[in-house]
Amino acid sequence: MAHILVVTGSVRPHSVNQKVVPVVIQQLTEKGAEVTVADLAELALPFFDAPFPPTAPEFAPEHASVQQWTDMVSQADGIVFVTPEYNHTMSPVQLNAVDWIGKEWENKPIALVGYGWSTGGSQAHDTAREALGANLKARVGATPTNLFFMKDLNPDGSLLDADSVQQKISATLDELLQAV
Repeated sequence: MAHILVVTGSVRPHSVNQKVVPVVIQQLTEKGAEVTVADLAELALPFFDAPFPPTAPEFAPEHASVQQWTDMVSQADGIVFVTPEYNHTMSPVQLNAVDWIGKEWENKPIALVGYGWSTGGSQAHDTAREALGANLKARVGATPTNLFFMKDLNPDGSLLDADSVQQKISATLDELLQAV
């Protein structure tokens, strides 16, 4: 059984993320995966302030939350980022979380489920692909989910077209589970 880590993308109360993450969890569970959620609001990672980058041999997490986050990533067979698009990029809380980890990303299968207005999260996915794939050598899947407000989702995150949302997320998760 694959162990999949689902990473939240917003720390805002009542965010759309809180409605999309359960859809991802439900599908993963139905596909036979064991799921853990990395709720970035609960982890409350500090802003990256380490004296060395996480890719440096002398790097050692000094914060308990950073060690917990590192362990979660290390122990997962694959990871799903549920990513809102903020100013054409990943959310700042996700970028900060990515920055705290180095070698644990290498060769880790990653799936991207995003949402937004004009691009459905695709520009956030471009940033994630660059940060995780090109820089940190993770294996970012080729089939991201792009959910559009007023087509797939209502602005409050409720599903506007449940069939479309389910199909898009399913294709992304199937690719991830094949990669693990």
